Amino acid sequence: MKHYLEAKYDTVHWGILSSDIEPVLTIKSGDHIEITTVSGPPEVAVNCPYKVRESLLEIHKKTFRGTLQGGHICTGPIEVNGSKKGEVLQVEISSVHLDSDWAYTGIAPLKGALPDDFKNKHITYLEIDKKNKIAKTPWGMNIDLDPFFGVITTAPPVEWGKLPTVPPRKNGGNMDNKELKPGSTLYLPVFNDGALFSVGDGHGTQGDGEICTAAVEMDMRGEFILKNRSDMSLEWPFAETQDFLITMAFDPDLDECVKIVTREMIKFLNLYGDLSREDAYTLLSYVGDLRITQVVNGNKGVHLMLPKKYFNKTFKI
Repeated sequence: MKHYLEAKYDTVHWGILSSDIEPVLTIKSGDHIEITTVSGPPEVAVNCPYKVRESLLEIHKKTFRGTLQGGHICTGPIEVNGSKKGEVLQVEISSVHLDSDWAYTGIAPLKGALPDDFKNKHITYLEIDKKNKIAKTPWGMNIDLDPFFGVITTAPPVEWGKLPTVPPRKNGGNMDNKELKPGSTLYLPVFNDGALFSVGDGHGTQGDGEICTAAVEMDMRGEFILKNRSDMSLEWPFAETQDFLITMAFDPDLDECVKIVTREMIKFLNLYGDLSREDAYTLLSYVGDLRITQVVNGNKGVHLMLPKKYFNKTFKI
């Protein structure tokens, strides 16, 4: 069955993730769903030189903002019937489409990779050419776009309470991983029955690191297939593309992230690839690529990419 969920004031949550947020839609495992997302707080919309869609302005007026500043507008949560705590939600990303003719990027004091270097807030507005997938900068450069969603998440455990959307965690969230593009499949730990899936933070494009603290932030539209995986159990989000397996981790310390993603990949190779831990560790030095996902979200991110030709297995069903 196919569903459609539009980002409106009564289908989004703003700035927080929580198991207490009531689902706005219930679907079955294996259903297809098209979801729209919106981006931009009032301080972006008020000075925007382009037309801001009415649904975003209505969200600003009617939806509770869970943070004093920042925070993502997430569409959802979506309850997946039959999904159980302790299992895994398989998220097939079928398509991602640009859904606005403008975007923005902000910098601010005490944020980004250089928190002490910029003393004033600054917003860059970009014109979006959706047909040619180009963002036009105010300084005359054209930026090629390669869109994805920065926030893809299940609800956090009940014990964690209400959490800001900015730091990514074991339930996913604001991972800002540019590898999660159409054709990729993400596997998320489920901490609550029903999974409570949400998506947001559309990025027209982003470099590894997300250096200034934001990407090409814009409205987005995507299609997903959500499936329950009772045969899997994960501690951290995991992904696969046509060519790679990807382990992910988030922590204030990048060194700790490196340890986690490496241990997780060794575990996968040992359990599913018939390699000893020693052989798996050695293989990763030959063909594994460690990448900095982002350094700006409080919990920083690292992902480890292993070519699937050395693994010869897919997890997707």
